[in-house]
Amino acid sequence: MLLGLVDHKRIAGLSKWVHDEDLAMGAKEAKDVTKIAESNPEAILALKPDLVLLPDSSKPEQISSLEDVGIKVFVYPAASRLSNIPKTIKAIGGAVGETEQAEKLIAEMQKKISAVEAKVKKMQPEDRKKGLLFLRFGAIGGKGIIFNDIMTAAGVEDCYEAARHTIADKPGTSRILSKEEVVQANPDYIIIATWSQGGAYKAGNAQLEELYADPALATVTAVKKKQAIVIPQGYVNCLSQHAADSVELLHEAVYGK
Repeated sequence: MLLGLVDHKRIAGLSKWVHDEDLAMGAKEAKDVTKIAESNPEAILALKPDLVLLPDSSKPEQISSLEDVGIKVFVYPAASRLSNIPKTIKAIGGAVGETEQAEKLIAEMQKKISAVEAKVKKMQPEDRKKGLLFLRFGAIGGKGIIFNDIMTAAGVEDCYEAARHTIADKPGTSRILSKEEVVQANPDYIIIATWSQGGAYKAGNAQLEELYADPALATVTAVKKKQAIVIPQGYVNCLSQHAADSVELLHEAVYGK
C-alpha cells in the first residue's frame, strides 16, 4: 500500500519479504527501495524513520519498544478481507499525508473488481466453475479468508466448503483437506499458490505434477481434465489494492476475457 501511496524516496525501509516476487505483489514496484527494515528497534532506529507503520495485530511490547527509543509509531487497522482493504488504505494514506492518493488507489481497485463482478452477473449458474486452493502443505480454503473473497468476486466457487462445511464446529481440527475430502470437493480447477522460499520447498509446477499423478485423485474433474492454475502466492494472500489484480487474473484464467 505504501508503495502506491508515496514517492519511494520517502520510504526509509520495508520488510524483507517485499522483494520476494512469489510472495509480494509489490515486488516490482519495490525494486528502488533497497533498505530492509529488520524487526528490531535498533535496526529500525538506524534507518532514521520519521514514522513507523505497524498493523494492529502487532504485539504491544513491539510497539512500546519502538516508542521507548523515540520512534513515532502509527498503528493501522490491518485488512483481513477484501471488503476492508479500503479502510486500511485510507488509514495509511492519512498517516502519510496522502489522502487524495489513497482515494485514487481505492477507486482504481474498486473499478477493476466491479468490472469483473459485472461479467460474473451475466453468467448462468451452470457455467460457474468450482476451484480449490492448494498451498505447499495441501488444500485449504473456506469463508473468512481473503482468497475466498477473491474467488467469489471472480465468479469461482470455493468448493472447500463442500467437503468441510462443518469446520467451524470442530475447533482444533486441521483446515487442510484430506485426499478423500479433495475428491468430495471435486474442483473443476486446481489453484496452486507457489512459494518455494528460495528453493526450500517444491515449486508449484512440481506440486501440480504430483497431484496429476496421484491415483487417489484420479476421479477429480480438475485432474481428469488437467485444469489447473499455478500462481505466485502473493495473488492468494494479497491484502492491498493489488487484490483487484488477483480477482482479474483468476477470472481470466478460468473464463477468459
